[in-house]
Amino acid sequence: MKRKSWIWLLILASIVLVATKSPKFIPQVREQVRETNTKIQPYLYSLEASVNRKLSGTKEATNDKQVGKDATPIEGPLKDVTISNTYYFHFKKNVPESVQNVFIYAINTYNKTGIVRLVPGEAETNKNSITFFVYNKKIENAGSNTVELGNGGPSSLVINHYAINSAQAGLNLEYSNLSISESVAVHELGHALGLAHSSDTNSVMYPIDQGVTTLSSSDIESLRTIYDQ
Repeated sequence: MKRKSWIWLLILASIVLVATKSPKFIPQVREQVRETNTKIQPYLYSLEASVNRKLSGTKEATNDKQVGKDATPIEGPLKDVTISNTYYFHFKKNVPESVQNVFIYAINTYNKTGIVRLVPGEAETNKNSITFFVYNKKIENAGSNTVELGNGGPSSLVINHYAINSAQAGLNLEYSNLSISESVAVHELGHALGLAHSSDTNSVMYPIDQGVTTLSSSDIESLRTIYDQ
């Protein structure tokens, strides 16, 4: 899941203007600009997110090859297979309590559907599992207009059309002020359970964080497609 940004480009543009008029200025400030950009980007994303929530209008989605137009798409490893609806989950030792709390919220959200059953514990080798983790990943491209807030997905072993899913879901602590949220946790856990990106802004699987924590009817229908067999 990612966040869009445009405001910080204005700041960088003003720096570029100064550097252009004074070429000797470039070597001395290049490193400082890079460090400052890294520090301020998360706060600018937060500012833009706040502005976007107050504005009306259409949100930009990724292209149709990446997202579904109506039904929430299903991740490839869990398409057209038979799979148990029970998962055993655990947190890696370095996962802070704040991250555990938002993932517990996400777990309860999916359990309330009655379609899947997520229970704490270590899974046996022939059982579905979910591992929750954290990581740090900075923006590599200064011109990028998104940051990565989390990562998640299934990893299935299929034997005679029956799948065993060893899934993962994690949050990017490099932008913890944005990533440690219930909406991001619900989104990444959705990937782990087999839901792919959707172009519906009401879906928890929309690729740009909208603050949505309630599964849409399409999200629920796709879960049923995967597990109600």
